[in-house]
Amino acid sequence: MPRSLLGQFVALHIVTALIATIALSLGVAALLHSTADHYQRRLLRQQAAIVASALPSYAALRSDALTDGMAIAVIDRNRAVLLAKGPARPPVIAAATLDQGSHFFRRGVVEAYSLPTRGGRWIVASQDSAAPEVVTDDIVSAFLKRFALLVLPIAALVPLIGALLTRRLTRRMQAVSATAAAIGPRTLDTRLPRGTLPSEVEPLAMATNEALDRLEDGFRTQAAFAADIAHELRTPLAVIRLRADAVDDAAVKAGVLAAVDRAARVVTQLLALADLERPVEEDGEPLDLLALAGAVVAGRAPEIIGGGRTIALEDQSSDVGGTGYPGAIVLALENLVDNAVRHTPPGTAIVVQIGPGPSLSVTDDGDGVAPDQLARLKDRFWRTDGSRSEGSGIGLSIVDRVARAHHGVLDVATGPGGRGLRFTMTLGPRSS
Repeated sequence: MPRSLLGQFVALHIVTALIATIALSLGVAALLHSTADHYQRRLLRQQAAIVASALPSYAALRSDALTDGMAIAVIDRNRAVLLAKGPARPPVIAAATLDQGSHFFRRGVVEAYSLPTRGGRWIVASQDSAAPEVVTDDIVSAFLKRFALLVLPIAALVPLIGALLTRRLTRRMQAVSATAAAIGPRTLDTRLPRGTLPSEVEPLAMATNEALDRLEDGFRTQAAFAADIAHELRTPLAVIRLRADAVDDAAVKAGVLAAVDRAARVVTQLLALADLERPVEEDGEPLDLLALAGAVVAGRAPEIIGGGRTIALEDQSSDVGGTGYPGAIVLALENLVDNAVRHTPPGTAIVVQIGPGPSLSVTDDGDGVAPDQLARLKDRFWRTDGSRSEGSGIGLSIVDRVARAHHGVLDVATGPGGRGLRFTMTLGPRSS
């Protein structure tokens, strides 16, 4: 059985049409034969009654015009033929029941009827259905052939009409499915159209829309909550920084300021994540990926070089532009660069590459991680063992969200030569 609804519908209709055609043909044939047999028996009974009413003169028998293929015989107890008209049929005479009742019986293609009469005589009327002159069976056979020519096109038309109706239905369902597939974080306000689906499927669309309503409410509430928490944390952090500046002990002051800076960075990332997870209503701004990457590399280079690492910018693009969200792109690239610095030892080389195509990548030749842990690096708050256990745990999830906000993907792979890691953020067609 096909998996598609259209295929199942067509197959079901073909099987139903075949069964209906065969059953209808057999039923009509049985009905026609039964009707023909009924009229044939009535004719035999009438013919026997006519002869019986004329006995013993037999004048009616001699003058009566028998129908084609019919024979009449008057016999005694010993089955001796006293009078006969029509073809002689000894097997029929031998098979007749000679009692006080009337009986129909058949011998081959001959239908016969025996009727007792006065004086110990029996009238045997018989009809040969196969006689060329008998048109009843010919009519039945001709009708069945013409009936088949009529019913077969109708039977073929039934699945065709069903297929057309099903195709129309599936097209409407495909249109609704396309609408559902387009619903995402940026289009949470989109709902499935009402009134286009069959009444049996309409409750599913209603339930789906209600689920989307609840999902949108929860999505907005979560994003608003994260933004509110981040905003509330900014003021206490600013106060702590001001008071830390007044600490005389340089070591204590540096430790406090480092902790405050780290907390401020987490707050900034939370705000960025909340903004990205809220449906975006604008189409973005023109993007210059090379300029954005150059600004990030220039801003981070002094600190990276001072820590004993190197950083380089490579351009393999072909004037890649498009529209997008420059602030989010910068935040994502900063997270990738900082992630490479945070999780690699001194002496590591970091390379920021633009292209080929609308993509940005950050590669390091550090220690890397196990291949089975690559896919989990994008999970929020997940950390690997060892050197890659520091940080807030949301940086890569923000990068992944930025990529998806630009209809792209974030790919994590082992670096060249099997060393380090390579993070590649590819932007989608609407961003290029």
